[in-house]
Amino acid sequence: MQSKCERLGVIAFDLDGVLVKHTSSWRYLHEKFGSIRIIQERNDSELFKEGVITYSEWMARDLEALLQASNNKLRREDIVRAFSEYELEDGAEDLISYVKSLGITIAIVSGGIDILANMVAKRLGIELVFANKLLFDDQGYLIPEGIEVVNPLHKDEILRKISRITSVPLSKFMFVGDSDWDECAFKVVGYPVLYLRGSEIPRINVSNIYIVKSMRELKELISELCNS
Repeated sequence: MQSKCERLGVIAFDLDGVLVKHTSSWRYLHEKFGSIRIIQERNDSELFKEGVITYSEWMARDLEALLQASNNKLRREDIVRAFSEYELEDGAEDLISYVKSLGITIAIVSGGIDILANMVAKRLGIELVFANKLLFDDQGYLIPEGIEVVNPLHKDEILRKISRITSVPLSKFMFVGDSDWDECAFKVVGYPVLYLRGSEIPRINVSNIYIVKSMRELKELISELCNS
């Protein structure tokens, strides 16, 4: 279906902190399975930002912490059960339904975890999903390695890929993110949108950014862009 909106052809959403209420899929699992103290002591996010470890290494360290806290007995079904308790952002279903009615392509681009991203995508009817993959052995137990799909500092690469898939130029993309981790994505799209949960605006070096505080405000923004 061709977009009815001249300005927008694709809207890509971050998952954590945008479509769902919690701000990190990884932290969500650490809190559920008791490994939060392990990862807090390591401060791996800073090591990654400083280039000391790669994103794949950070993923592996997170997975090792989960396994350590669960005595290496964490099954896929345990993770699915934990994620089944997620809370969808208020108004998300109405917003996605509205965007679909405009014929705009919708994607999830998340540095989070594929299991949750696919659960949310199925619920909302979103076909394009990019998130990092967990791996399991033949018995269904989690193993300490995953597949890096979305490097959180290079979401722009995924947006370029979606642009090639859909033949929609990045100038007609909207990306909706919630933190400074999304700056690389904000910089390459025509319509960057910060989904602000609190009162403190993160330091993002993007001059033309829109700021919304709810799905209702985001819907109003999209309507304004498409009807002006």
